[in-house]
Amino acid sequence: MGEISILEFNEHIAKYKTAFLCGNGFSMNFDSDFGRIYDNLFTSHRAVINNSIFDVKSNKAFTRKCNENFKSVKQYLRNISENTLFKIFDDALIFAETIIENSKLIDEMWNEKLITRLVFGLSQVDIVNRICEVGRSKGIKFVNIEHWTILIYFYFAIKQLSPVYYEFPNNNSFLTILKVGDKSNVRLLPTENQLNEHVVFNGFTTYYRFLFSIAIFSNGKAFDLSLLSNIKNLELDGIKKFLNKFDLLLSLNYDKIMENVADKPVEHLHGEFVKDKSEYVYCQSYGLKFDNGYVSFSDILIGDYFIFKSFLPVVHNLSKNSFEKKMQYPSKKIEMLIKNRSINSVIIFGMNIENDQHVLRNLMLAFYHSQHQYPQIIYCYFCPEEKKDFEEQYQAVITFSEDVNRYVKNISVSYIKTQDILKEYFY
Repeated sequence: MGEISILEFNEHIAKYKTAFLCGNGFSMNFDSDFGRIYDNLFTSHRAVINNSIFDVKSNKAFTRKCNENFKSVKQYLRNISENTLFKIFDDALIFAETIIENSKLIDEMWNEKLITRLVFGLSQVDIVNRICEVGRSKGIKFVNIEHWTILIYFYFAIKQLSPVYYEFPNNNSFLTILKVGDKSNVRLLPTENQLNEHVVFNGFTTYYRFLFSIAIFSNGKAFDLSLLSNIKNLELDGIKKFLNKFDLLLSLNYDKIMENVADKPVEHLHGEFVKDKSEYVYCQSYGLKFDNGYVSFSDILIGDYFIFKSFLPVVHNLSKNSFEKKMQYPSKKIEMLIKNRSINSVIIFGMNIENDQHVLRNLMLAFYHSQHQYPQIIYCYFCPEEKKDFEEQYQAVITFSEDVNRYVKNISVSYIKTQDILKEYFY
């Protein structure tokens, strides 16, 4: 696991069939809005209330549940102020702290299997801990936007458990909005899945997906290069030359910046913004009317791993309606692309490993199933802490069978400073 120079990096991508996998750190170079999502939140809230379009195509029970719960939340939040919006997240932090402080509650949730640990060690309670650590030390605007949804799960899990030794915090606006979003009494799933049903179909969950998707969309910046604040300071020809060195472009982002610059297709692993077209995923269409038309983001996966990047994609794939957007589970998509394009090297750029450990595991398994002889990963890091986190998580996620572990441990992993690439190609 060594450090490489920009010269060695360039030689590497010229020699191997290489994929470029980017996270939000890529888009942040083009506009600071992609790094300051919370700053756009109240503008996004107003857009949810006034310009969002939520449509459901299904049977009466399904349609009623989705619409009743979302309309209930929209009506409740219609006239809130910016301070009131952020107080919801302040109160969510208070709720998170009451969970962490109650060891008896956590023990019983483990015993009842309401908390589970993934094979690489992550549990739901670890995400709550992270919310508390970051929220206390830096403030709620620094909490990973993917993490908050785990608290929706904990609310309904605690309600189901109904422990006599725990009391929900009083006058808590976050908990109030979850109650408002649980208005419908329709039940869609079997008893064993009703906890997940409460989370997935809560009106606040729908609102949350709209809120952050629209904030990230940033009034069209996700589509239009001319709107990006830093575009004049970048060497677009150099970035295009850089991106066209790769045999495959992969993105964890929803925006269209990379394909617009490279002028070639990009595979979006967690969904994407689609202009002027309504799309349905699991019978639901999420969209927004904005200044230059309409944008759909129905397939965007936003939220914690346990429900929104694990359970929800499986649910989506159960739908067989002809009008549905054809979804492919991210792990299968990565495996297919790596194998079909004969990719034996992946550059990871602008991706914080937090909450995306599954992406790393998917890459490992894709290499294994393709049985490449000399698989390689190069991780681009912005600061030493980012490199350290990646190194730790890389080892932590190697929890496969003995045969797979042996193969994965032979993957060559190298590191390069993101700043070296930015200097060479971006500026």
